[in-house]
Amino acid sequence: MPFKRVLLVEDEASFRDVLQIGLAPQGFESLAVGTLAEARSLLLAEAFDAVVSDLRLKDGSGIDLLAWMKDRGMATPVVIMTAYATTETTVQALNLGAVDFLTKTKNDIQELTKVLKGIFTVSAAPSGQELEDIGDLVGVGSTIRKVQALVGKIARANTTVLITGESGTGKEIVARLIHRYSDRAKGPFVPVNCGALPEALLESELFGYEKGAFTGAVGMKRGLFEEAEGGVIFLDEIGEIPLPLQVKLLRVLQERRVRRLGATEERPVDARVIGASNRDLRARAERGQFRQDLYFRLNILHLELPPLRERQEDLPVLAEHFLAKFCRKLNKPPMTLAQDALEVLRRYRFQGNVRELENLMERCVALNAGGPIGKDLFPDNVLGLSGAQAASGETLDIPAEGFDLEAYLAALKGFFMSQALERADGNRTKAARLLGMSFRAYRYWLQEMGGAETLPAQFPWPDDFPPTGTPEPQLRGDSANDFL
Repeated sequence: MPFKRVLLVEDEASFRDVLQIGLAPQGFESLAVGTLAEARSLLLAEAFDAVVSDLRLKDGSGIDLLAWMKDRGMATPVVIMTAYATTETTVQALNLGAVDFLTKTKNDIQELTKVLKGIFTVSAAPSGQELEDIGDLVGVGSTIRKVQALVGKIARANTTVLITGESGTGKEIVARLIHRYSDRAKGPFVPVNCGALPEALLESELFGYEKGAFTGAVGMKRGLFEEAEGGVIFLDEIGEIPLPLQVKLLRVLQERRVRRLGATEERPVDARVIGASNRDLRARAERGQFRQDLYFRLNILHLELPPLRERQEDLPVLAEHFLAKFCRKLNKPPMTLAQDALEVLRRYRFQGNVRELENLMERCVALNAGGPIGKDLFPDNVLGLSGAQAASGETLDIPAEGFDLEAYLAALKGFFMSQALERADGNRTKAARLLGMSFRAYRYWLQEMGGAETLPAQFPWPDDFPPTGTPEPQLRGDSANDFL
């Protein structure tokens, strides 16, 4: 782990000394102060990799420091330590961006070291060959910092994990990082795409089978749960598992035993289960599309990954990260993004999230003949042009004969609202988030249009819609490769 600088904010001199002495052998250079005012001055003048602050200070609190840093856009990870933890202060600190909230105990140094190493190990973006090994959970903003810190904490807990998030947000990367930094790191990591296999094949793949269990079973085969012994089995798209098979999976999670197809006895298995889904499993469970008991069994530790549109501050860092990655891979000189290209990326709503950005940067590196990468290398959908506009150079203009603007806008709003509701699997809160609307505004417009129960999947356009010469709006698909 590279050498790291830590700012310690603690008003008790003896405890400051304990922390500094304890952290030094662990590879941390620490600078200690006793007041909120001193901490603010140092953060404005110097760079630190992390801040560790007491909750109660003589001239304020660790919460005050967090709020001050957040107001100034400082993304430095902050750990709060206190002997006076309450639910209210813990929640307040975490909501303001603290990566952890530790209670002072006799194991202060050990716990703090674990937290700091977890932050730096997971959030690091190493260069060279290590880049592909560690994955691409890269970012500097408070949103991804919280995720990075949670990955470190979840890795240390040997229990079931559920990772949710839209396609392309990095669910498998996070699962691999949890495995890597856990006590099971020396064991296997076994990924399974539950949505890609038919029910009969998925069952035999997960649980294995005995010779003669079915036609074609000419020998015994260990299931993937057994193959993951001592490690992790990653059940991607777990929401796609058929209901009958969910019953068997629930039993495995409860009893930690599997029965191969055709066998009469169960076998013990020791594999940590990490499930992932791009669907709202709670909503599906409430509608009877997913077993509630299985959902609650999976949801012991839940980590939701944010979409890229909620990580605007990470866009430049991620783009540069992927450019460097593909320049090395394609044996090309280092490249940068021109300002006009970066502005286009900031406006674009990545439906494929980080994976789509990664694919886009690979395309740009492959096509770039030299110099900074400009927006001319972006495909039409990223630039905001329809196929007809790209071919003719048209922009969206009012037809000569005019058109019904209110009908157009109402139809356009209804179209995207219905699509968002469908994509969010009926969850109105997520549908509102997809459209950048508040839940109250979204609910109001739903009521104006007849409510979720009557809103059609394809909203009807006016008879003369779209107006002559005006291209029909197009939705991007879920696939990260739709833009290619």
